[in-house]
Amino acid sequence: MSSGSDTTIKTVRIPNNLLKVIRHRAKTEGIDESTAMSQLITIGARNYAVDMYKNGKLTLNDAAALVGMTVREMIDLLLDRGVTGNVRIDQQQKSIKFALKQL
Repeated sequence: MSSGSDTTIKTVRIPNNLLKVIRHRAKTEGIDESTAMSQLITIGARNYAVDMYKNGKLTLNDAAALVGMTVREMIDLLLDRGVTGNVRIDQQQKSIKFALKQL
């Protein structure tokens, strides 16, 4: 069931400890519980994408696309989280050799 072009309504069971977090965010931010849930899911999804990128399971482009961010936004998020590139030394060396051959 869709309520808009970019949202979907889902029914989920929420453990009481997470409901406490949702209610706390709603109260402290002055927003409704539905908005608080959406925001917390977004935070969790971004953390997931960062972890997947950090562990080499997603490329930068794929991590950004997964959470609907631009590559630049994802780079900023990664830097904020202290995550640098996941490119191995051998990959960097191969890229440098290729670039030098192009000169």
